[in-house]
Amino acid sequence: MLLRKKLIGLLIGLFVSSSIGLAQQELIKKPMNQWTRADAEAILNDSVWVSKQELRLRYDQQRQVAAGSYTPNAGVTDTTAANAQTNVSSDIPIDFVFTVRLRSALPVREAMSRLKQLQADTRMSEKERATFDAQVRGLLDCPACADNYVISLSSKSKNSPGADAVFSTFKGGRLSDLQRYVYIANDKGERRALIHFVPPKAPGEEAIFFFPRLDDKGAPLLTTQSRELSINLTDNQANSITNFKFDVSKLIVDGKVEF
Repeated sequence: MLLRKKLIGLLIGLFVSSSIGLAQQELIKKPMNQWTRADAEAILNDSVWVSKQELRLRYDQQRQVAAGSYTPNAGVTDTTAANAQTNVSSDIPIDFVFTVRLRSALPVREAMSRLKQLQADTRMSEKERATFDAQVRGLLDCPACADNYVISLSSKSKNSPGADAVFSTFKGGRLSDLQRYVYIANDKGERRALIHFVPPKAPGEEAIFFFPRLDDKGAPLLTTQSRELSINLTDNQANSITNFKFDVSKLIVDGKVEF
């Protein structure tokens, strides 16, 4: 009886997942300007280009040092060193939902651009509209995406509103330090090293990571024969950010990996 219930649950899960996938495949065939807010938010929050994980973190100190921040003898001012730290509560563990988005994927860029369009002030002047349209076009075109895989990471707390583990971890991050453990890999173990990093400037903002598409021989990390994409964000320390995996077969659109 228990086995039967598990099988039924598995079949229902597969059916729901398949239905969502088919709906998204139909959605991305529509012109972006026809997307509703709900359409765009579905791509950004519940699509195959997004992965979420829940993690409970306990902070042992009131001052949490950010990744790549300064040591007491680093030769910087006290103010600079203090800015690389953040206050956190150590009373109770904090439950976080971490979200990774494959930001260089065209559907994700379209969803971000569409939301920006829908949030636009209709009372803008012609000059303001031209500037706004250029910003949206830059977000959609993403020149850096041509040569790089780009991912973003964000977090929200379920039991401590305002707490942001991504901001506290990466706001003072330095590229040279993050390169020691942040990378992406395929199922063959081939990797791409981190080459650029944009830290969040305020709680609620994303950390953005850039990885080269091609290796020294001009081969991409992912092809239609690839099975899995792994994103490594942990530094093997307690309370570190978790890692993520994507099924590459679900990222294929019109015969190519859309990332």
